[in-house]
Amino acid sequence: MKKGKTIQLLFFATAILGASSSIAQDLEISLFDDTPNLGRSAPPLDSVLLTPPPLPEIRIGLGNETPAPADTQQPTNTQPLPTLPSVPISLPSGGYPEETPAKPSVEPELPPPPVYDVSTFDLADFSLGMTTQEAFQKALKMGYKVTLTQENIPLFYATDYAYKCRNKGIVIPAQVSQCVKDYACHENTRYISEATLKRKNETIQLFFTSHATDNQLYKIIYINKGDSSLNFTRVNYAKKKLRQKEFWDAIVAKYGNPDDATNLIWGDPQKAYLKAFMTGSAYDAYIIMEDVQLSNEDYFEAEDIEAERPPKNSFLF
Repeated sequence: MKKGKTIQLLFFATAILGASSSIAQDLEISLFDDTPNLGRSAPPLDSVLLTPPPLPEIRIGLGNETPAPADTQQPTNTQPLPTLPSVPISLPSGGYPEETPAKPSVEPELPPPPVYDVSTFDLADFSLGMTTQEAFQKALKMGYKVTLTQENIPLFYATDYAYKCRNKGIVIPAQVSQCVKDYACHENTRYISEATLKRKNETIQLFFTSHATDNQLYKIIYINKGDSSLNFTRVNYAKKKLRQKEFWDAIVAKYGNPDDATNLIWGDPQKAYLKAFMTGSAYDAYIIMEDVQLSNEDYFEAEDIEAERPPKNSFLF
């Protein structure tokens, strides 16, 4: 080929290449890359699809850093919380309690019910404070038979009488006892201290004070014996239970409910009281009524009488 034609071809090729480069720059399309270009500043396609977004920065403190300030975002509910009342709690010196004990409810104290005045009661028509004469008249009227009476002499009188009897030369015990009784009868210091009355299955024991308190009735024991011949059958057991019910119904009907329901006591055991109970397989019934104050008064009155007596001169030097 001739040199002139060669130079023309080169110029022609150069012109074509230059035009193509200018068009490529306007369209921003690379002629040497068959993958589509998303822009001159865009990253390659494979990096967009495969590279994950960067993780947030995580800092691990070593314990000496200043804590980050709390979130300053205001809560949506700006209404203030109610103020609870504070309750003072006194704690023991030994330690703190596990839980606060509930405060017990305080109920108004009711006055105790009145106690029965048993000195106004009667037991089988016998009353505390009766004299021996009144008691025996009542026994005859109610159909009781006097089966036993026991007489007594106050101890300070008995020792004085025994001393006089020995000064007379009486030394045999049986003779001294009879001599003491003779002195007591002569000076009217002998008194009935106990009597036993009977009527069918009922027994009444009466106890009296000395002449220092006018020989008064201070204790009554009522005994009602059950039928001990009943053997252990269902019918006889029912009879015994019926007897028990009748006894307690009669007690409550006459005296009311007891002041001490546990021990079945009416009245004050330190003054005058009544006590009832049943015992034995035959359900024997017992009622005891006693004036403790009268018994104590008799003891102290007898002591005063003894103190007023002239002393015996036992020393003859």
